[in-house]
Amino acid sequence: MQKTILLSLVLSVFMLAGMANAYSTHIYDPAVVNNGTMGQLTTIGLNVTKGTGTVTISGPSSVASDTLQSAKTGVAYATQYLGINETAYNFSFTISDNNSAVSGPSAGLSFTLLAISGLEQKQISKSIAVTGTISANGTVGLIGGVFNKASASKFSGKSALLVPYAPNSSLESMFYYASQQNLGIDMVEVKNVSEALQYTFGYKMPQPMKLDYNQSYPVSSIPQANQSCNTCNISYFYPLENMTLNMTAAEINSMGKNFSTLKQQMLRVLNSYSSIGAKGYLYTASDFAFNEYIDAFTIASINSASLENATSTINNIQNYCNALPVPQMTNQNYEYVIGGEFRQALANQTIGAAVQQLNASTSSDGIILSLRDAGTANAWCKAASAMYNTAYAIGGTNVTYDGSIRDIADNYLSQAASNSMPNTYLSVASQAFKNGDYYTTIYASIYSEIFGSSSSIAANASAANAAYNAATKQQFGIWAKEFDIQSSFFLNQANMTSNSSLQSSYFTSAYSAAILSSGLSKANMQISSNFMNYTAAYPQGYAGIQEQLNEIFGMLTVIFLMLVLIFIILLKNEIKVRKANPVQQAARVSRKRR
Repeated sequence: MQKTILLSLVLSVFMLAGMANAYSTHIYDPAVVNNGTMGQLTTIGLNVTKGTGTVTISGPSSVASDTLQSAKTGVAYATQYLGINETAYNFSFTISDNNSAVSGPSAGLSFTLLAISGLEQKQISKSIAVTGTISANGTVGLIGGVFNKASASKFSGKSALLVPYAPNSSLESMFYYASQQNLGIDMVEVKNVSEALQYTFGYKMPQPMKLDYNQSYPVSSIPQANQSCNTCNISYFYPLENMTLNMTAAEINSMGKNFSTLKQQMLRVLNSYSSIGAKGYLYTASDFAFNEYIDAFTIASINSASLENATSTINNIQNYCNALPVPQMTNQNYEYVIGGEFRQALANQTIGAAVQQLNASTSSDGIILSLRDAGTANAWCKAASAMYNTAYAIGGTNVTYDGSIRDIADNYLSQAASNSMPNTYLSVASQAFKNGDYYTTIYASIYSEIFGSSSSIAANASAANAAYNAATKQQFGIWAKEFDIQSSFFLNQANMTSNSSLQSSYFTSAYSAAILSSGLSKANMQISSNFMNYTAAYPQGYAGIQEQLNEIFGMLTVIFLMLVLIFIILLKNEIKVRKANPVQQAARVSRKRR
């Protein structure tokens, strides 16, 4: 025991002796500069001396309080990690951003690693760069401007960038992966200081990250969906499903060659969605593919994430959405017309969000998020276009609404406003009501109550099955039917999994789909009962215009033939008159000669 104590004292003496003089170390940390338009690799140095525990930062013209606080948090954790008294040393950090204002906590991990490096007198690898916030327990937190920072690190000769861990297939992990594949720099995720030290001190070699894009459903085990529907024709829904699958496949294939592995994964997942559709779960397959399209669009856009490109992309999508012709509503196609107008309204809201996000962007993250919103709007409008085409194909008797539909829409909106937190659907419902689009108001209000509820929805097996059974008894219209089928899909998934967390999620999804089915069924009955026959003076859309032109051409043809017939009759009469009165004809000729 005495030998152990003596050895500890000797080691402490040697450590203190080693720290008698200052020890300097440095690390490379990328930052976002020029109002968020580019990244720059900065060098952060540290000089550790014996002292009283002061932490200072010098170099920039000004240092924000959150930056200094992150340095203090890093030093506190580093000394705790090493079991050293923080108040025995002074930590003088220097940031190479001369004549600039430095703010933000994203250098917290760098400050921590530098403190450990300085106290242990170990130099940090020069081939890597580091970014990430730090918490009091050594957990590494998320940062912004990933693509900017990765770009700055790569073009400054670094082979790897340590970044905070992000859940697989999360939006942040997609940013990491796309940055890695586009720039050719290894993005190494670390959860805490201990993991980061393995790379900074060279104990472990950085490896490129892998993105596992996978959402598996046991398709072969689910039963064939019951597609019988007395109030709708399921066959008209197939074009919408096919459009969504094809749209997503095209977007995945548009990704560059550097995403070949991810493309294979995404196409495999998309194929499983197609199999779900083949089992009769048409909307479910479309819904899954729709979300995958947004991911593919985001990844494909990251390499060109500039203000100029984003502005152009958003404007093009906005022009496309605004140019969609809305068909005349009929007693047969009204669900597709309302569904299309609802999605067009969602697109307009999302485009507005994209513009706001772009204007407020302070890094590549903001630009990429604005592009993601633009991609979402584009998908909404493509879905609207497909619904409008189906509406044209269905035809039917033109209808309009009577005055009572306004009061019905007002009731739906009021109920949604009282039961929902502010959300996109509620915003769409409010704007649609102001515009006099009462059908969209009703649909959007129903969505708002379910997906924007002020109380979190979490259903168990009993609640989910009860909601499904209630929805199955109604099923008035195609949307009610498809969401009823989707509810059965999630109930099947819940019953096939042994994962309690996943099972709970499936039951909640089944419950939400069933409630949505019942809500839309009730709305469709109210809407259809208020229809009035209506002859459109100017049919909208290409199909309507073509039909009107055909009618006009037919009328003109009849009029032309009638005129020709009249001309022939008059000509014959004139000839008969001339033959019957040769003397009078000769007299007329004689008078003309005078």
